[in-house]
Amino acid sequence: MFGNLFGLKSTRFFLFLLIAGGALLGSACVRRINVNELLPVRDQLSTDQLIDRINAYSQTQTFAAQADVTVWNYFTGEGAKADEFPAATGLIRFKRPDDTRMNVTFIGAKVAEMVSDGQKFKLAIYRPQEKRRFIYGSNLADIERMNASAIKETKDPQLTKAGGLINMRPQHITDSFLIKPITASDRPNAFREEVRQVEADIRPGKKNRLVERSYYVVYVLERDEKSQLKLRRKFWFDRTQTGTPLVRQQTFENGVGRLASDVTYSNWFTAPNSTSVWPGHVTIDRRNDGYRLDLMLVAETVEVNAGLPSTTFDLQNIENLEEMNLDAPHKASTEPPRKPNAPIPAKMQQHAGEVVSVDATKNEIIIKDEAGTEAHLLIISSTKVTRSGRSITLADVRAGDKVASECESTADGCKAKSIVVTSPAP
Repeated sequence: MFGNLFGLKSTRFFLFLLIAGGALLGSACVRRINVNELLPVRDQLSTDQLIDRINAYSQTQTFAAQADVTVWNYFTGEGAKADEFPAATGLIRFKRPDDTRMNVTFIGAKVAEMVSDGQKFKLAIYRPQEKRRFIYGSNLADIERMNASAIKETKDPQLTKAGGLINMRPQHITDSFLIKPITASDRPNAFREEVRQVEADIRPGKKNRLVERSYYVVYVLERDEKSQLKLRRKFWFDRTQTGTPLVRQQTFENGVGRLASDVTYSNWFTAPNSTSVWPGHVTIDRRNDGYRLDLMLVAETVEVNAGLPSTTFDLQNIENLEEMNLDAPHKASTEPPRKPNAPIPAKMQQHAGEVVSVDATKNEIIIKDEAGTEAHLLIISSTKVTRSGRSITLADVRAGDKVASECESTADGCKAKSIVVTSPAP
C-alpha cells in the first residue's frame, strides 16, 4: 500500500518537473494573446435570496402602464426575415391571478384589444383592414398550437394571414409581468448555478468588443405523475450589474425542455409613488410560436397595486367583426363564418384540459382541466377529431395530449361535436 502511494507521489512529482522544465526551456516562445475581458461581479447571493427576489413579485396584485409595442411575426416572413408591425401605443392591465387586458393604438386609431380571465381569451383586431377579425378560444398552453409548416400547408386563409399571431395567448404576457412565485412545494426542486456567457460589450466606448458576463441561473423543476423531473423555468440574474437584477426568464413545456417563452428585462426604474422596481424594456420572444413582442414602458404611467374597474377585463365584439374560434377545427370551407355574438346552444359545453386516458371500447376520452375537474368526452360518428387542422382517429390520441372540445351534455358524459388535439413536442 505504502509502495503504491510512494509511486503515485513520485509520478506526480516527475510530471511536475517535466512540465516546469519544458516551460522554462521554451520561455522564449511564450506570447500574450487577446482574451475576452471577464467583467467583475457583485456580492454573492444565496439561492434562498434569489428565490426571495422572484417571490417578491407575488406582492404585485395589479399592474397598469402604457407602453410602446412592436410585434414581429416570424411565420409570415420569408427566409431569415420576419414581418415587423409598425410600433404602436399599448395600454396594459394585469390582475392576479390571470386577468389581462391590452389595448393597442396607432396614431390615435384602435389597432387591437385583448382580454383574458386565465381560461378563455378574446382578441379583437381592427387594423390592418384585411386582418380585421374577432378571435377567441382557450387560454391553456399547447391548445391548437400551429408551427410554420402547418400554417403554410393549411387551406384556411384566415390561419395563413394570421401566421404566428394565431399562437398568441394573453398569459404569455401576463406571466412575463406577474411572475409566478416558487412555492414551498417547488423549493426542493429548485437550484442554481453560475453561468458565464460571451456577449457584446455594451459599455460606452467599447463598441465591437466582446466580454464575459456572469449570471446566477435559478432552475425550477417539476415532478410528473411518474416522479420524473421536468424543467419548467429558468431565472437569470446579472452578477455584473448593480443590485444583481433579474434580466431573463425562460419557460419550458411538454417536459422535454422545449423553450416556450424567452423573456428579457432591462432599463430598470422605480415606479411612481411606489418602492417597486420594474424593467422599462420587456421583450417576449416565442420563436417556436412564431411571434415576438417588444414593450417599452412609459415610466410615468406605471401604477402598481392600483384599483381597477370591474369592466377592465371585459371585451365584446361591438364592431361585428368576423369571428374565429381557435378551439374549433380549422378547415377550408365555403361556409360563412359564425355570426358575431351568436350564442352557443343551451346544452353545448366547452372543455379543455389534458388527456388522462383513452378508452377505445367505450369511444371515450377522459380529460382533466387545470382545476382537476374531469370530463368524459364521448366520441360519436359525427365527432370531428383533429390535430393541426388534420383529421385523426381515436387511436392517435394519447394520455398527456392537450385537447379542447365542444360537446353536448348528456347523462353519460359529453357527446363531442369536435375535439382539437395537441400532442407534446417530439
